[in-house]
Amino acid sequence: MTWPLVGIFLLVAIAALKIGSTFVLPIVVSVLFMFLLGPPVRWLKKRRVPEALGAGILVFGTVMVLCGALYFLSDPASEWIARAPKTMQQLERKMKSVVRPLASIQATASKVEEATTPTSSGDDTQKVELAKPGLMTRLSGTTASFLGAALTVIFLTYFLLAAGTLFRQKLAEVLPGRAERAHVVEALAEIEVQMSRYLFLTTIINTVVGLLTWGALSLLGMPNAALWGAVAGVLNYIPYVGALATVILIGVAGLVSFDQPKTALLAAGAFFIINMIESNLATPMILGRRLPLNAVALFLGLLFWGWIWGITGAVLAVPLTVMVKIICDHVEPLEPLALFLDS
Repeated sequence: MTWPLVGIFLLVAIAALKIGSTFVLPIVVSVLFMFLLGPPVRWLKKRRVPEALGAGILVFGTVMVLCGALYFLSDPASEWIARAPKTMQQLERKMKSVVRPLASIQATASKVEEATTPTSSGDDTQKVELAKPGLMTRLSGTTASFLGAALTVIFLTYFLLAAGTLFRQKLAEVLPGRAERAHVVEALAEIEVQMSRYLFLTTIINTVVGLLTWGALSLLGMPNAALWGAVAGVLNYIPYVGALATVILIGVAGLVSFDQPKTALLAAGAFFIINMIESNLATPMILGRRLPLNAVALFLGLLFWGWIWGITGAVLAVPLTVMVKIICDHVEPLEPLALFLDS
């Protein structure tokens, strides 16, 4: 395979991932869940639990746990959404002392702009604007799309786990040569080991981060501390950006919830300390030697997958970049890319 063909293949693959996100993304998420739940299914199989039964217990048990968590957090989340306009007004009042100098500068600039802008010539041409769909219409469409994708992920994950190694064997059998089949089997086995280990350990770390954040905010008297603990745990999957977003969100929520700005800063600072310990001590000790990516590759992977699939791509950026690196290790024309991504 020549370099022009490799370049054409990569461009076509990127275009397919971006254009076909509605179809591809649920499949990718299902494969990642298969890697996460694969080791427990095999553990149950060694205890004489059939793969189909073990997969059902783990997949639908996980769904029940997630639905229970969403139900537990639905009330505080709905409350924050309903209070959003009032919350912004409260935040604006508390930030007025900081914003006032900037507002005066902006008002002066506006006056200058008005003085230098030519007056209207009295053109009475009517403009016609198409009505945009309402908020409820957009939310209904989004909810239906999400539920459809969620059902696809649930059942596809179950079928992949229940099939065991059959899917991997069928994929290898498609290739013509024995050497190619061996490479595919080896690559799939390495991807499964790396992904299972990474996803399992990262999920434990982020769960602990969420629980510690919940506990710290509860001690400070923060309302709906469980909600912000869950937000911290989920956003911690996103490298770099997730922690920054969580600090800002907790800081804003603290400014609205507490009368004293000092307490709001303590709430944001509590998560900042937890994140510093996690990112600089716990995660390097647990994952440092197991993650075959350098910092530049990690950041570029975050940008790339975020551009392809938005927030979902940013959450999945690290495991997907690791998967790409392992595939490049086993495809000779892509070995330079693997060397660039390697730690």
